[in-house]
Amino acid sequence: MAKATKVIHRIEFSEEEQRQRDLRNIENTLLEHKEVIEETFGILKHMQDRGVLNLLNGLFAQGDKVLDILVKTADTPETANSLKNLLLMLGTLGTLNVQQLEPVILKMNTGIARVAELGEKEEKAGYRTLLRSLNDPEIKRAMAVGVAFLKGLGEKQDDLERTTQNPEDQAAQLYVGMEGSDITASKKTSRSSSSSKEESSGAGWMIAAAGITLLSIPLSRFLKK
Repeated sequence: MAKATKVIHRIEFSEEEQRQRDLRNIENTLLEHKEVIEETFGILKHMQDRGVLNLLNGLFAQGDKVLDILVKTADTPETANSLKNLLLMLGTLGTLNVQQLEPVILKMNTGIARVAELGEKEEKAGYRTLLRSLNDPEIKRAMAVGVAFLKGLGEKQDDLERTTQNPEDQAAQLYVGMEGSDITASKKTSRSSSSSKEESSGAGWMIAAAGITLLSIPLSRFLKK
């Protein structure tokens, strides 16, 4: 019987053979992704025609200067306020109820369409025509919608409002509030101390008056004798 093979010798390729293998692998990959490569080159051709590649080339060539300009532009109060306003707008958009907003938008589109279809004679309508139109159910419904909208604008939403103050202003307002509370507390303490002093002084006068009255009773009896 033949002996089992215990040592496996790997086939070693020369540099030229390995290069031929690599070229065949690249060729097979290009053939498998032929459509993707053609679309990619088409996109690059359009970018070159529009000057985008030249722009990117200049941008990368002057990368340090462009980065310096971007940093200086970002380090301005206007840019900080723009980013803050953008974040506030995104947060406000997140609070919108699209399901409730959809019928309102549809009604606005219908109203704009009616205005576009409005004729010249209807634009010159008199007061009687306007008063007569108040009996129209659609006009009444529109007035009801307007009144409901005004009521909604009048509701207080202080708990849901997002702060638009700067951190420095918030800290200053907090410091003023704490200082005001300290002043109020000191005023209350002074008032309580003054009231306690007045009460103690009043009590002292009452005790003195009572002592004088007690002393006057035997003195009056002695004088009567």
